[in-house]
Amino acid sequence: MKGKNRRFAGYRLEDIWADPDEIQGMIETMEMTYPGMGGKVFVITEGPYDLEVYDRCFNTDTCILRIANSKENVCDIVEGIRAGSARATADGEDHCSTRGEHCIIGIIDRDYSLFDCSLKERENIFLTDTHDLETMLVASGALENVIEHVEQISLPQTFAQKAYGSLREGDLRVALAGAARYLGLAVLVNNQAGFNITFKHINCKKRDIFSRFVSAETLECDVEALKKVICEKNAGRGEEFIEAFDRIVRDSGGYYFEYPWHICRGHDLICILLRDLNLRYSPRDNEPIGGRDLERLLRRNYYAVYFAETNLCRQICDWEEETFGSGVSRIFSPQIYRALLSKPTG
Repeated sequence: MKGKNRRFAGYRLEDIWADPDEIQGMIETMEMTYPGMGGKVFVITEGPYDLEVYDRCFNTDTCILRIANSKENVCDIVEGIRAGSARATADGEDHCSTRGEHCIIGIIDRDYSLFDCSLKERENIFLTDTHDLETMLVASGALENVIEHVEQISLPQTFAQKAYGSLREGDLRVALAGAARYLGLAVLVNNQAGFNITFKHINCKKRDIFSRFVSAETLECDVEALKKVICEKNAGRGEEFIEAFDRIVRDSGGYYFEYPWHICRGHDLICILLRDLNLRYSPRDNEPIGGRDLERLLRRNYYAVYFAETNLCRQICDWEEETFGSGVSRIFSPQIYRALLSKPTG
């Protein structure tokens, strides 16, 4: 880890960094101090922004959240800790009698694994329901909360702005996914075929490149314009890639688009949403919303009750029951358990 006192999402990086040796030492200390698996559970996430969301979902009195900076690191740390505890138990060390391999779990983005089977099933590793954290945020009620917030800080909409917004036919999520799906598929084709195509220039950090192939009025994607944008920075194998991309689109018969929350990437959705909000709403201070501002708003408006609605939450609940026993409510925040109890059964 380079640098000191760096802050991400309000956290000092050195305070939340997942150091395997530190975690192993803390687990061993907890095992000696708390017999019967009474120690805390480590929850390892990919990055600080993931941690900012999950921090309000887990009980910080019983859980310690850390970041590992990549999906691979999360898996390596969880597997390493579990393997080390298992070896110590096999060697007959008394302080590992409480099976420290159950003291740690990891949460990672699913990415394209629904299509490419790139993620093998691992013990104590849990995947997001959707492509990544950002798609999870947009798919949740956080989207409505953010739009309501933007409306409150903006000037009243004109008739033209309202008519412009009505072109989404009342379902902004469907429109966003429709606009981002071809770019998401292009990235998947590149990953599978190994063309080494770059997509880094297609973003909204400095210039809104999405405006070149996504209609501001309807949010429809101009696929031919998207291909042109891709080829501009990939002269070497651009045409070859486009041929493969067109073949996949044609031969798949729309299969990939049946799973919009898996084929779309979260940052693409946010870039398209960013332009849409800035066009639809005029800020009172004349300052347009920035990309980082929108991401921050989505994270802050993702409430614990939304997490309780996910399959990810259900799977971790199953792990909790298997590990600590039936009826135990120890790792999630009280809001999560209240939301789970209020859900209808059957």
